[in-house]
Amino acid sequence: METNLQRTMTAVLHPSQLVEGEVRPVTVELTPLQQNLKTGLTASQLVDSWSGTTAQLNCNLSIDDIIRHEGIPTLADVNRVYGNTASVRIITRHLQSVLSYAGVELTPAQLAETSLAILSSYYFLNLAELCIFFTQLKNGSRGQFVWGSKVNNQAIMVALHDFCLDRGDAYRKLEQEKIRIAADRSYSRISDAAAAMVKGVDSIRKLKEKAKTDFAAFRTLFPLLPDNYKPEDLFNAYGGKEAAIKAIYGENTPPPDTASEAIYRFLCDYNVRMNRK
Repeated sequence: METNLQRTMTAVLHPSQLVEGEVRPVTVELTPLQQNLKTGLTASQLVDSWSGTTAQLNCNLSIDDIIRHEGIPTLADVNRVYGNTASVRIITRHLQSVLSYAGVELTPAQLAETSLAILSSYYFLNLAELCIFFTQLKNGSRGQFVWGSKVNNQAIMVALHDFCLDRGDAYRKLEQEKIRIAADRSYSRISDAAAAMVKGVDSIRKLKEKAKTDFAAFRTLFPLLPDNYKPEDLFNAYGGKEAAIKAIYGENTPPPDTASEAIYRFLCDYNVRMNRK
């Protein structure tokens, strides 16, 4: 009888079967950047534009500058549009330019292995970042990778790993800068709102004083008045006139300032209450 282990082993694919067997196509829509890449350049044009010494010379920005640019395709984008071949060609040409600069050579097999290792591990790098890395590899800021006539491939991979650490630091600084700018803008909005509130309070204070002598200002301050009081009595009492205060309070009249403040609070509450209905 066939055991569970045998059935499991039968179901597992071998690496060769991944190539020989039937592959089901997966439809994935291209991103807007990938669409622009597809319609803007052929694979050959892309490789010529973004690889080798010419691309390195043209891309004379720092990593801090590059991360602020949007729309630069990554190796993953190139893979998606043109396949791995174009990405490998870009990396290989960069490597060849560095090796030529150092006066050494790698066999085609070694170049292919190194390019594939870079592509598989650092597919997230964009094409400008690759230019910066290989420029730094040439100028020695990423350490030594040639000993005599031999190239240490592992030293190149370590250098690329360190480059990505610096890249990560640059992205973190950029995020912190964005957070700080957003916080400053938020603070400015709060400050503006506070200033508007202070200005509004100051305007109300001025209107409150003007309403004691100007009936139009009084009605602006209090657009709604109760029906059981004459508007002119409320206005004059608010202005501190004793006859009007007596008409409002009767015989037990408070001092003018007290009466004016009490009428102000009463009419404020009345307008708020009526506006809620």
